Amino acid sequence: MRHRSSRTGFTLIEILVAMTIIVSIVSMVYGSYFAASKSAEAYKTRMTLSRDVRDVLQQMARQIRCSYAVRPKSPASGGKPILPKTKGILESPVNYFKGGSNAPAGEILQLVTTSRLSLAQERTDGLLDVAYNFDPSTGTLFVSQRRFVQTPKALVENRNWSPLIESVEHIELTFFDGRQWLGEWDFTKKKQLPGAVRISITCEDENRRQCSYSTIAHICSRKNRDNEAPS
Repeated sequence: MRHRSSRTGFTLIEILVAMTIIVSIVSMVYGSYFAASKSAEAYKTRMTLSRDVRDVLQQMARQIRCSYAVRPKSPASGGKPILPKTKGILESPVNYFKGGSNAPAGEILQLVTTSRLSLAQERTDGLLDVAYNFDPSTGTLFVSQRRFVQTPKALVENRNWSPLIESVEHIELTFFDGRQWLGEWDFTKKKQLPGAVRISITCEDENRRQCSYSTIAHICSRKNRDNEAPS
């Protein structure tokens, strides 16, 4: 009596079904991993941009707080303002503080300060001539720092600009005069420093999502602090 030999195995249809299930599972796992990885990378990029913007705001605020200008009129000089710690140097046409978001050449802020750039490689002490320039075509904020030599040359001449931050969509500066916020400030016209400066920076990340940050810097050397700038 012959016995039929039993065979074990999978049919072609069973193999195709199993492969389809495996491919579906792998696709779902990979898709979840890819989405999570992309989300984590976007979050990391956004956090990096946020940190960079906050660092820039802190630096600008620190330099604004330490803004410096000439003393009030001195009787010893016949009523003409003189520069502190100097003799025989009368008031010059140097603009000790000038700012505005709509500057034609992009110089949104120019000031004399005692606070140096935190990223500067050279050690610079004493008074500093600092300027910030914004190029909207590239979304780049530039900064320039050099020693202030108390001469009547314009603060924007012959500057060496260094990129400070990119991906900037908009920068707005407003200046508090003790009663209201103004869109610009010119020391040669006001004859004094503003009470405070509000800085607002809007950036765009690689996913074209915008984020805005702002701060208010109160100027420490401003003697008239009766009308404090609102927070």
